[in-house]
Amino acid sequence: MVMEINGASGGKFPVSRKEEILRAAEKLFSRKGYEAASMRDLADELRLKPPSLYSHYPSKEDILWEIAIRCAQEFHARMLPLAADESRNPDARLAAMVHMHIELIIENVDAAAIFFKEWRRLEEPKRSQYAEMIQIYEGAFTQVLRQGIETGLFRPVTPTFTTLMLLNTANWIHRWYYPGGSMSLADISEECTAFILAGLRP
Repeated sequence: MVMEINGASGGKFPVSRKEEILRAAEKLFSRKGYEAASMRDLADELRLKPPSLYSHYPSKEDILWEIAIRCAQEFHARMLPLAADESRNPDARLAAMVHMHIELIIENVDAAAIFFKEWRRLEEPKRSQYAEMIQIYEGAFTQVLRQGIETGLFRPVTPTFTTLMLLNTANWIHRWYYPGGSMSLADISEECTAFILAGLRP
């Protein structure tokens, strides 16, 4: 089955049933938590009979894995090139990375909960595979921090610890952000980035 949703230009484009399931699951897992949400809950959200849902995804973990891997791939694709851009100083790269991280969270508020937390519900070997993707992502921040310390742009902090503090500060945004609030995406990104960089400068 293919449904249609409105595009940014006002037109319509098709969305497959599997895509519809993933979007509903993101919202359900974010709202109830992965453990508390059941396949029946998801079927009810979609107004489907459970057998129809299972014909697309044999298990709840299969849905979690697809959401998680797609989210991680998007974070990697948009973030890692910023970290590798040697034409910019480490402080400029870190600022761009923080901005992008916050944008990704806000653009994917429901999926962000899975990227940050619910992936730990995956069973092996998927959990270890996903943990490696998280380490690569965090490692990009750590490397830029090290380069900033080496060039004297940042004070001599502990890079790994600072990465975790930096990301945990930004990651809380998905818990309270909602569209139409008093702060825009640009406001949130600018203030968070300024706060983080101010703490790193000598």
